[in-house]
Amino acid sequence: MIQLKDILNENSMKLQKTMRSYLSNKAFAVGCIVMVSSLLIRLYYFPYGVPLTLDALMYFFYATDITILKNFPTGYHFPNNGWPTLLSVFFSIMPSHGFLDHMMLQRLISVIISVLTVIPLYFLCRKFFDRTYSIIGITLFAFEPHIIQNSLLGITEPLYIFLVTASLCTFVSKRPFATYASFAFAAFCSIVRYEGLVLFAVLTMLFFIKYRHERKAIIRYAIAVGIFSMIILPMMYVRTQTIGSEGLVNHVVAGGNVAVDLSTKESSGPIMFFGNGLFNFFKYLGWIMLPFLVFLAPIGLILIIKKRQSASATILISLVILSIPAFYAYSRYLQETRYLLVLIPLLSILSLYPIKKLENKTERKKLVLIIILVLVLTSTVVFLQVKKYDYDRQRESFMLGMEISHIAKGVNDFYPEDVYLVPAQLPDHWPILRSSIQNHILIVPTDGFNSLEKYIEFGKNNGLTHLVVDDSPTRPSFLRDVLYNSHSYPYLKQVFDSSDAGFKYHAKIYEIDYNKFNLE
Repeated sequence: MIQLKDILNENSMKLQKTMRSYLSNKAFAVGCIVMVSSLLIRLYYFPYGVPLTLDALMYFFYATDITILKNFPTGYHFPNNGWPTLLSVFFSIMPSHGFLDHMMLQRLISVIISVLTVIPLYFLCRKFFDRTYSIIGITLFAFEPHIIQNSLLGITEPLYIFLVTASLCTFVSKRPFATYASFAFAAFCSIVRYEGLVLFAVLTMLFFIKYRHERKAIIRYAIAVGIFSMIILPMMYVRTQTIGSEGLVNHVVAGGNVAVDLSTKESSGPIMFFGNGLFNFFKYLGWIMLPFLVFLAPIGLILIIKKRQSASATILISLVILSIPAFYAYSRYLQETRYLLVLIPLLSILSLYPIKKLENKTERKKLVLIIILVLVLTSTVVFLQVKKYDYDRQRESFMLGMEISHIAKGVNDFYPEDVYLVPAQLPDHWPILRSSIQNHILIVPTDGFNSLEKYIEFGKNNGLTHLVVDDSPTRPSFLRDVLYNSHSYPYLKQVFDSSDAGFKYHAKIYEIDYNKFNLE
């Protein structure tokens, strides 16, 4: 007992010494400033009062159902349930006076996780650079505008990126048990997004490079795989029981089958498949590297290839393998940049190589670093302002949706504003199971129609009761004509005008009088 007490006291003293060392460290202070500053800029662009839609809304429903049922719900078909499972913990703790409270909480947790990613990224940078450059590295990530925008959506990427970064950070650590921790992070990463299985491939390759000279490498790898399996198998079982499939291996196999089918089609073939994937991959990679990584990361890639150091293999192997899911998505003509956001931490590290080389060529080193940081922050703010989401229009789209929910049973599609029809129909009393929510509004597609009369004739038998017309230039011409020339359509009765409600978003709702329409 005395020895145990002495050991605990000794460890406590070491922990206190370590904490004092961190608190007195300038890098720690500057890192805190970076985190607080990046949090503030996210809160400045935070979409207060804008409900969740699409994928984020499904995660919200899943987390709410867990909170109510105290168990994993059925009736969902997406495999990536790690993020909503984590959300359910916070939903259970924090009271809600309405669905918007927990929706804002979901976005806020996403923001906080995004900011906290700078911690493992700092220690990953320290594997390659000193403290000063590591601070620059986390600054590049923390103020990367695509990362900032994505963190506000309440979806899986911030947690996914955090776990990938934490996994790589612990793997490169010299501490003996850190390697096992990296496989544990990889398991959680795969639960959050099934694409995280590629991280297991990254770690496996790096493991045998790192321990290639050790006799017990196979035993250590077996332990690492065992830890990975112990974390991931229970969730695979849960998914099999609730959604009918384990959501990992079967998705990877299905994806491989799709890739084979697409690459062997006579209309496309392997050249078209891979060519399309490469073209879109580099197109979107260039986009997510704007506004500053695009000037730094490619040069950094060239520099580390020239060095041919074993440490550089960690970055190169990780970049290549983590890019595979994005390449697959772009080969299938998917058009989202978020598949590549997981590369941003690694691209931030690559960007430090040209910065260091530039600094070494000048005597005014501090001035160079200050100028670079100012350019990064300035370009971020400019980018965010130029690409700023119109949250006022989104809020008003939600309010329009609430108006529609009170008066209509079926309306035309008016994407993207029509995505707010689902949250607009949520009940005021919350929480409630998703299966208890009544979504009574039908959306009748306008694709394939070039005249209002033909569309209404089709809509008559498919639940169409009202037309929603607005000022969007992407609407069919026959709907835009209704907005400005409604007098030409006597069978349409205006029941709502957003201008009367003080909206900036100009939209009108017309009730269709089918009796008059039939007389036309």
